[in-house]
Amino acid sequence: MNNFCRELNFSSELYPKLDLSKYDTEGYNWATFHKTPAPSELNNNYLFEYLESLGLSCKWIELFYAPPKSDGIIHCDNTDYIQYTKIYFQFGAEGSTLRWWDSKKIRKVSTSVGGDKDKNTDYSSHEVDILVSDEKDAKIIYEKDLRNPHIVNVGKLHSPHNPTNEKRFVITLAICDLDGRRILWDEAIDKLSNNII
Repeated sequence: MNNFCRELNFSSELYPKLDLSKYDTEGYNWATFHKTPAPSELNNNYLFEYLESLGLSCKWIELFYAPPKSDGIIHCDNTDYIQYTKIYFQFGAEGSTLRWWDSKKIRKVSTSVGGDKDKNTDYSSHEVDILVSDEKDAKIIYEKDLRNPHIVNVGKLHSPHNPTNEKRFVITLAICDLDGRRILWDEAIDKLSNNII
């Protein structure tokens, strides 16, 4: 079994119900469009209640956008390859993928996300160090179409790939235990074992 992603058998009742039409995407790409919706904006208490029944919570939600015919930045969500795990819901752009990479030429960068429009949430500021690589210095080691919900390992170099003519939106939930501690890959596999296909 791989440790990049695993498909989840989630009923449609567990999908976020975020109104994606309210977001202006004109002129944005993956690196410049970043939203941090509050849990209430997903309009699905059942999702959070279900996760809680498994001993899981989510304090950090992200919304990503990739325009048609585009690729995101190759990156790892931390600088130590800690196997942070997220629940991943994709909307649109059927046939797009998430790619995982190997690279011997990486660099550390600092990033800050969140802006004026995010200040009405609990997530108005998020500054972290991450690892990035240029595509010319990297090679794909795994690639998967994630049109169905998945858990994904973001503690490895990864990037979105949208070769389609459609907009691609992704909602990710950084999963934690009930005390707010980040859940790593092996524990996520264990907690969600009954949902893994």
